[in-house]
Amino acid sequence: MAGGVAPSDDVEMGGTEEVLDGRSSANHGDNAHGSATNSPDLPEQANPTPVKSDADADDRQHTSPPSADSVKMKSITKKKGTAATKKGPRKAKATKSKAGAKKDVSSAGAAQDASSEDETDNGPYCICRGPDDHRWMISCDVCEDWFHGQCVNLDKETGEKLVERFVCPNCTDGKQHYTKYKKTCSLSGCKNPARLYTKSPKDRSVFCCSEHCDAWWISIISTLPTKAAAAKAVEVLTQEDFAGLLIAAVEQTKTDWKLGDQPFGNMDGLWSNGLPTRPGVLSDEEQAFLQHSAAERLALGNEVVQYKKMMQLIDWANQRRQQAIEAGKFTKDSCGYDWRLDTATARHQFAEFLDTAEGQATFKAGKLDAPLAAAGDSEQQQQQQQHEGEPATRGMCEKKRCKPHNSWYKLLMSAVRVLMKETAAAAAAKLNAEDIMRKEAEARFERRQLENNSVEVLMEG
Repeated sequence: MAGGVAPSDDVEMGGTEEVLDGRSSANHGDNAHGSATNSPDLPEQANPTPVKSDADADDRQHTSPPSADSVKMKSITKKKGTAATKKGPRKAKATKSKAGAKKDVSSAGAAQDASSEDETDNGPYCICRGPDDHRWMISCDVCEDWFHGQCVNLDKETGEKLVERFVCPNCTDGKQHYTKYKKTCSLSGCKNPARLYTKSPKDRSVFCCSEHCDAWWISIISTLPTKAAAAKAVEVLTQEDFAGLLIAAVEQTKTDWKLGDQPFGNMDGLWSNGLPTRPGVLSDEEQAFLQHSAAERLALGNEVVQYKKMMQLIDWANQRRQQAIEAGKFTKDSCGYDWRLDTATARHQFAEFLDTAEGQATFKAGKLDAPLAAAGDSEQQQQQQQHEGEPATRGMCEKKRCKPHNSWYKLLMSAVRVLMKETAAAAAAKLNAEDIMRKEAEARFERRQLENNSVEVLMEG
């Protein structure tokens, strides 16, 4: 039976109109012939129905029409136990579909290449400039580069739990950029972060959980002796006494004193504008110290006001330079430094400038105009100075790319800011010292009132 089957019939029966891996239809005829010889007991009508594609229809337009026997065999359904032939990739339907298929193949290949690149990312990363070899890595918050934990001496547990902000060794400067760690639990041996970073202040604690808090208190209480062990000792704090203090502190009302409150220094209305409202609160030395410190703070406040005026004068000089550039008198390379800025960073010289007619006129007008003539000059010299140069640029440096005044605006502003910051810090330190002295005097005064102590002189001379 196999020798009498024509190749065209085998093609129709085996469904081999589709091209398998670029092979010709003759090869498919051999395959179909082989499948027919493997099952000699089955009739020819039992061959499976081939799956047809649109490409098959296009191919048949260029081939001869099928015979009637082949059409009948296609309409017969497949019986059970019939062996199916293998099917290869289908032909493209038309030129457009071929182009689309090429795009799909290229996109799939690109995705596969991208996935392979992700799996084998060669970097370079880290200070070792090595690849991502699937070791634990951490990102720097400044340069956003990735670093191996082993290369920066940081293990995975610490990096994931305790590092709040990581800065690599290349970006660490010790001032603004540095690695910041979270505070660990106060219980010894626990490496979990404490609950100090929650949004609600009520939930904050120096422990990571309530169980560790209880364990810490138990360890502290266990260091104290018991009543039985301290029976012979005098004035010894025992475990029972300390636990009683803690319980009493919890049960007491808010108005009563409890453990943790200051015993003295809680008097209301004792101070008014930094001075006591009752006699005997401050000693003579303390009162003299507070008065001297307040006077120094007032002087420091006046210095801060002068520094603010310096910054205003520097801004006005820069605005005048910008106006000259807009008017076409200057170019962007022109210096524009005003000689009246010579006293901008010297406090005493600047105070003298404020007392002059030039300084008073400048701050009264709220801008920096052309400089006035000197008070000691004659009228002829004053008129000559006023007619020299353009009014828009008079008193300014007209050099281009001037080296002596290079970046004068930024330098002067930064210098004045530093002076203002130092002055404000000194005033804050004096105010803090005054507050400490007031608290100590208040505690001493309240203690004297509660204890009601007195000194009685028994003998004189």
